[in-house]
Amino acid sequence: MYLSNIKIRNFRLFSSIKLKLNPRLNVIAGENNSGKTALIDAIRLALDTNSAEWNRVKEDDFNSPSNEFSIELEFDGITVEQASIFVEHLTHKKTNGEERSSVLHMKLSAKLTNNLRRGTRFIQTEFRSGLDGSGPQIEREIRDYLSATYLKPLRDAEQELSSGRSSRLAQILASKVELRPDTDDFKALLEVFIQASSSFKKNSSITKNQTDIAELVKKLSFKNTPFNPSIQMTGDKPFSEMNETEKTRSFSDILERLNLVLDTDTPRQGLGYNNILFMATELLLLKQEEGQFPLLLIEEPEAHLHPQLQMKFLQYLKNWQSEGDKQGPQIFLTTHSPNLASKAPLESVIIMNEGRAFPLRKGETLLDEDDYVFLEKFLDVTKANLFFARGILIVEGDAEAILLPTIAELLGRNLEDYGVSIVNVGSTAFARFAKIFLRKNIDDGSPVMPIKVAVLRDLDLWPASAEETDGNPHGFKERKKPNKNGRGGNLAYWLDPTKADQVPSKIETLQKGIHEQNVRVQVSDEWTFEYCLIKSGLHSEIATSLNCKLADLPEDPEERAVALYKEIESSSKKTELAYSLSSELTRNYSKQGGAGRLRSRLPKYILEAIDHVTEEHSDTNVPPEASVASAVMACAAAAAEDGSDVYSVSEDHNG
Repeated sequence: MYLSNIKIRNFRLFSSIKLKLNPRLNVIAGENNSGKTALIDAIRLALDTNSAEWNRVKEDDFNSPSNEFSIELEFDGITVEQASIFVEHLTHKKTNGEERSSVLHMKLSAKLTNNLRRGTRFIQTEFRSGLDGSGPQIEREIRDYLSATYLKPLRDAEQELSSGRSSRLAQILASKVELRPDTDDFKALLEVFIQASSSFKKNSSITKNQTDIAELVKKLSFKNTPFNPSIQMTGDKPFSEMNETEKTRSFSDILERLNLVLDTDTPRQGLGYNNILFMATELLLLKQEEGQFPLLLIEEPEAHLHPQLQMKFLQYLKNWQSEGDKQGPQIFLTTHSPNLASKAPLESVIIMNEGRAFPLRKGETLLDEDDYVFLEKFLDVTKANLFFARGILIVEGDAEAILLPTIAELLGRNLEDYGVSIVNVGSTAFARFAKIFLRKNIDDGSPVMPIKVAVLRDLDLWPASAEETDGNPHGFKERKKPNKNGRGGNLAYWLDPTKADQVPSKIETLQKGIHEQNVRVQVSDEWTFEYCLIKSGLHSEIATSLNCKLADLPEDPEERAVALYKEIESSSKKTELAYSLSSELTRNYSKQGGAGRLRSRLPKYILEAIDHVTEEHSDTNVPPEASVASAVMACAAAAAEDGSDVYSVSEDHNG
């Protein structure tokens, strides 16, 4: 049995949300105030938890200005044994053809009334079963059966495991099958404690202090109201004289005096390992309930765990769900941690954003089957921060990753101010990463993911002046014809000037399938990132960063750009240049008026990418823009007119 669907109306930041859930692991990722905790709390309110905390509806749970909210849960995979528990609450639905299955619907309805109780408005709540809550009221026993194990964020694990009346350790031990009142262990432990208590009370120091207290009380009280003070302990009666209630209460008193420490030699531990100990005890209790309805809610397990322990914890949860024939618990885990998100199966991730949920399971995104396999292998910690960003720049090299934050800041669009992350995916897999943010069913009314994504692609189209030919002192690219599949050699594709009209179609190939919704593929105006920077107007800054004298370079802008780029590529100085150029740009454009001057000297595709991820998102599915394609086509046509020989374009369908 598992929670398959949840529907929420007017609860906190949710005006209306409907979410299909994974039967086992649900990793809920997203920035602050995106709805992660609200989703967990909605489940907690509807089902309650098995901790000592009291869950109740409060005034600030209502999405203003509404005075009513509802939380509807649907449970699938109900066994025959479970069906006997919920028999009067079940609904039957068709699955395949005429085959029918039993499901349990539960609806919590809350209404904020105008009646005051102790200075606050009374909240009327109701739990009902059936579609839309049209069935009978749900008894407390049913909710107890469905109650979840909840590990709250920033929990005080040491307090939870210490002795006391609300001791979670005592609750866990009391629920053990081996310690039930009808077991031999229960009887043996209680008899040992009764015997020890009796010996303790007979100690001369204890009896003397009891006598002293009695004499003093006698002096302080009236003669006609005599008292006989006695030091009482759990288990004063012999075991044989106790009734069942006294036995249970006495045994609970024993358990509530116990502490749990991680190591006997060093009982004091830091917050992280105390949390590991607490989670271990909770998971042990949950394992005992695997045949019932084990539901685990975990908020921010990374709160006190360093990255390696976070990954170890998640690995344990994944292994637990796949071990043996028993189905592991259904788990809901909220996180801000790229470490956890990078190790979670991609299909288990649900991105929360602005009170909306976007599952990444198959069928919900435009990712293909092999995309999931690839991404789970290469979605590391540095790339997993994309799950928590408001905007994303996907780039293909270190130079872009180093320079774009500086350029954006100088333009007055500091990426940190807009919650934008840069993800460097190397020279491949652009489409795979971009399709994470593309939804499959938007034509049926499903919302577009409100995260702006810009993919920066190199066109890899160079002019003839870059080719190594006789009489060309600056040329360094060797022309090699590709193989029959259009690949091989140094070039993936090549065109002659008479086929310049094919250039836009090659750009469209780079954009195909991912230049839609809130994802933009910004293809370089010409050759590469660095070449475009030189050609567009930053030749002086790049020459300075390379320690080149402008006077020694050709006057023709194209030949000068080729010469400078030859220096970059032949010396493998791209990363070194990026750091140096970042400082040079800051020196030249950080003063007043610098943003406008820099903007006039940047390639259009870079400006469009930065503008896109730092502007408000749109829910509309915007068609691909043709501005870059038009610019490149014009460039290619001009080159053809002046007799240039060959243009080449890289074609890589995955990136």
